[in-house]
Amino acid sequence: MRGEKYLQLQQFLKSNGSECIALSFGNIEMILGFKLPDSAYKYSAWWSNNIGSHTQAHSWVDAGYKTQSIQLGNQVIFKKDIIR
Repeated sequence: MRGEKYLQLQQFLKSNGSECIALSFGNIEMILGFKLPDSAYKYSAWWSNNIGSHTQAHSWVDAGYKTQSIQLGNQVIFKKDIIR
């Protein structure tokens, strides 16, 4: 399965079910059980919703979310993808 490394995040998002979820990078790391790569802190493209080139995107896209807002090194806001 693509994005399996980030499965814990997917499960968290699915179980939460809120329309909008704001998570700090620290919260995401606690959910995952490991530190995010440096590129997640430096490049907003790491948080792209493109599952073709970003395997980590499977965790939120497959849970029915898209990244809405990224504050690098601080937080990410996931918003329900109502088109699904």
